[in-house]
Amino acid sequence: MTQLELNQYRLSVYDLTASDKPTTIGVTGVAFVYVASGVANIDGTVVEADNGHFVEAPFTLSGSGVAWLYEFAPITQPVLEGEGISLVISRRLPHYYSGDRILRADRVESNPGAQTPLHGHRGPGVRRLVKGRLHAYIGEDSERIDPGHAWFETGKDWVIGKNIHDSASAFVRVMILPAELSGGISSFIPATEADASKPRSVSYRLFGERRG
Repeated sequence: MTQLELNQYRLSVYDLTASDKPTTIGVTGVAFVYVASGVANIDGTVVEADNGHFVEAPFTLSGSGVAWLYEFAPITQPVLEGEGISLVISRRLPHYYSGDRILRADRVESNPGAQTPLHGHRGPGVRRLVKGRLHAYIGEDSERIDPGHAWFETGKDWVIGKNIHDSASAFVRVMILPAELSGGISSFIPATEADASKPRSVSYRLFGERRG
């Protein structure tokens, strides 16, 4: 992504229901599919639960269970509709960036009672909780996040996430980031020097990165 005006784009998340009958999903750019349950066949690639796969054009989906589709698309392009497709969240990206960009997908897990320092990120993104329960403070707002709930972070708002479940919590996120962070380099921006020295208390699994 070069000289990209992100406010002309959106990030959207959908539920996709996989079945024995192959379904064509009409994405036109880079997207990421996370298999939340069951097993999915994505354009001939078998993906098991709690794993993901990037796609870059209309693709076929079959199998069993539910997949989550994270779509990066122009705001002029209508959100996806059709049998087995259900929109969860769609947000217009708020910032202007110049230079090359990547789309990163990863999984973030925390232990009971873990709390992140006050922080932001070097790009906007959308997250969805896989398991557990979080209390999220985002800018001036706060809310409880339960499994299946999706939320958007601008990257500029200061954020704290706390695991309020009695076991591990985990979410899958997709972010738009500077290409210089390719290879899984952290996008984390601590709010203060004191926050920079605090433990983050999370573990990461990088699914991958793609240029749009």
